[in-house]
Amino acid sequence: MSTQLNIQEGEEELDDGSTSPSRHAPPTFGISHLTYKVDQLELDLSWVFNAEKSYDQIPVEERSKTYMYAEDKLGRPFSPAWNTLNFRALLAFSEQFSASAGIENLFDIRYRPYSSGLVAPGRNLVLSFRATF
Repeated sequence: MSTQLNIQEGEEELDDGSTSPSRHAPPTFGISHLTYKVDQLELDLSWVFNAEKSYDQIPVEERSKTYMYAEDKLGRPFSPAWNTLNFRALLAFSEQFSASAGIENLFDIRYRPYSSGLVAPGRNLVLSFRATF
């Protein structure tokens, strides 16, 4: 089992001397993995998570970009928390050949990465074959 957690906070001074949350500090986010390996088989269950960034935590210069954020109960922009559960399997046939398959966002949760303006595509199936010479 492993977890990576990223926590950033920052403040910037505006032209008028006031301060605002830093535009480049994303909400807390991370990933946890539960991995099982036996012989040539590796299974990985991962949880990707992202904390909320409320209206008060959104930088002043971003608050007018309503198209990039969800709306809170008062109609103000904010970035909601989200998480996805993912599964991946890898099978190594030999040192030269392997195949992997995975399902991302198992529960098909709609989410929007912070400050991207793009809504996630939903559940994904990923297949790959690898040959090394």
